[in-house]
Amino acid sequence: MTRPTIPPKSIGTSYLGRQELDITAERIVFWTIALVPVWWIVGIQIAVYPFVGWYLFYRSFRQPKQVTFPFGWNMWWLYIGVWLLSLVINLALGTAEIGRSMTTLGSIFGVWVLTVIVWYAMRRLAIRYHVIIRAICIVGCCQLLAVFIGQGYVLATGSVLQTHSIITTLVPSIPARVFFDAELYGYDELGWDVESIPRLKSFYYWYPLAGTMSIFICMASLSEPKRFWQVLSFLGGLTTIWFAAARSAQVGISLATFLAIWFGSRLGRKIILGSLIPFGLVSPVVVVEVYKYFFEYRSDSGAARLALYDETFKAFLRSPLLGYGTHGRSETLEVPLGSHSQIYSTLYHTGVLGSFILIVAWIALAVALLRLIHKQPKLSPTLGAWAGLTFVMTSGELEAASVTVFVLAAWLGCAWNWEEQMSIKAKQPWLSGVQIPQPPTPWQSLQYWWSGSI
Repeated sequence: MTRPTIPPKSIGTSYLGRQELDITAERIVFWTIALVPVWWIVGIQIAVYPFVGWYLFYRSFRQPKQVTFPFGWNMWWLYIGVWLLSLVINLALGTAEIGRSMTTLGSIFGVWVLTVIVWYAMRRLAIRYHVIIRAICIVGCCQLLAVFIGQGYVLATGSVLQTHSIITTLVPSIPARVFFDAELYGYDELGWDVESIPRLKSFYYWYPLAGTMSIFICMASLSEPKRFWQVLSFLGGLTTIWFAAARSAQVGISLATFLAIWFGSRLGRKIILGSLIPFGLVSPVVVVEVYKYFFEYRSDSGAARLALYDETFKAFLRSPLLGYGTHGRSETLEVPLGSHSQIYSTLYHTGVLGSFILIVAWIALAVALLRLIHKQPKLSPTLGAWAGLTFVMTSGELEAASVTVFVLAAWLGCAWNWEEQMSIKAKQPWLSGVQIPQPPTPWQSLQYWWSGSI
């Protein structure tokens, strides 16, 4: 028997928030994420996501729906406030360089504030969960294609495929070129007198960013209902993490997958529990190999990081309360103090006060996600993504990561939307057997346009 269809006008605004859905905004979000490779090859990736995020935030105020920030996001705002206070004080004292302070301001508003406002915009605009999932999976499929082409070229020629963005081709001397170029590969030095090896950047500025984004892709694929997109996008994320040699992301994806499976279903927990004995038997070998991979492979890189962390911590002790507001100059290394680890970056920039607030915010958001998946276990990949990001932040940072924070914030905002919709639906059981008309998804609209149906 065909289920009855209720016209949209007969459904109140309390059901699924249908009359609050901004279709145009949803299409903008979808294509902003799905076209990651396009923004990369053009060379505007670093600008696209802050621009679109702030526009969506502005557009969201047209909607009547009211949204309140969870405690974790409120603490996130407080952390940003402390960071700005530290920056202003250090500028006034002359301990912060103006140039680096301007760069830090760009990071604060283009990454840290962007994270919260994109989440908020998704909530008010009522963007649908599966739309964001499909967009992320498309990126994963594009990454898989890039791996096939890139690694195939390496095997065939022994060298990496040289790619450059349109912007850097037209303006080769552009400042901060790394953020505008489109190098599919770079070369990694394993040590002195050792030949460099090719390392995949994929569609991102540097290798760790490719790893972080790939964790999100793998987790999103677990929420994708279509097997085609699910399998290809997961492979795209997994192979990118491998060829990017992003060690933190490799551990992060393992942690993320474990949590997504554990909290996702009872069957998943049974599978994990059943694998404990065989895993325990091989664990000594695994521990030895992991140790070699992290501490012997690229040992020079590890030693340089430890030296940077040591110098950063000593500098932090000279200004422990509020830190220095922005990066500092190292006396021995070319990289700036307060970089290459969100832990040390937060300590250096905002001191003990900012670090405490950010830890509270981070944990509060994790708890909020736990509560979310307790109600809707299908959302467990979001917790996996958050856990994966958390681990990556031990050796990476959010600075200049506008693409990843945009994707994650949009995903989390839509997860909150989906849970809210399911809760409302559970309170209206008389509609459970009703087929509710849905507006076309962005890819359906594209199909209609291509076929001439609209």
